[in-house]
Amino acid sequence: MTSLIASAQAAKVYGTIYEWSDLETPLKNTIVEVNSTPSQYVVSTTGTYSFNLSSGNYLIKAKYYRNNILEYAAEDEIRIDREGDYVHDLLLFPPTELENEYLGDINLTGDLELKSESNLKYYIITIIIVFAALFILYWMRKKKNKPIEQEAEETIEIPPEKIAKTESKELPEDLRGIYELILKKGGRVTQKELRKEVKYGEAKVSLLIADLENRGLVKKIKKGRANIIIAEAQK
Repeated sequence: MTSLIASAQAAKVYGTIYEWSDLETPLKNTIVEVNSTPSQYVVSTTGTYSFNLSSGNYLIKAKYYRNNILEYAAEDEIRIDREGDYVHDLLLFPPTELENEYLGDINLTGDLELKSESNLKYYIITIIIVFAALFILYWMRKKKNKPIEQEAEETIEIPPEKIAKTESKELPEDLRGIYELILKKGGRVTQKELRKEVKYGEAKVSLLIADLENRGLVKKIKKGRANIIIAEAQK
């Protein structure tokens, strides 16, 4: 009986939804809710809404989301004190709160297109790409900073007795000096270390090493940015 009486005294509240900067074009796909008992809501695909309400005071809330983020909102109070039609247009403004509000998992009926699933896939792909980029950057930096001595460990140690023997008198003085220095270093030394211990410039050292290579006395191995000079073993 109470429900029938309330239904008989019901009033119709309806109106159009607008964005604050455009009062001519209705704002479509807006969620409108009123705190009736039970509460009512509608997804306005046309930019209009309507509710049937009994006498009382109500709060009408309207929210518009773009990419699941709240972009416009409004809250209006309305008093129903008689039967009939109430025209109440809604004007939505940007939210005043600094924090972003997300639509979340709301089970709504209507044609409002929610792209939460595709957004989730996009976030996952973005995270994977970021982690892959960080891994590649870490690997490149680690390789770049790898000590030359550590890279040189990959070469094979040559026992002193296996190093090619050459009469010093057969070599010119400059070649003899640099070759004996290589032997003194155990038959293996970087070109940078070798140049520090001789009086010749970088160009002259390179020429001397090339001459020793042609004579079959040493070989030069490129390791990163360094050259490793190794005395040839006897065959």
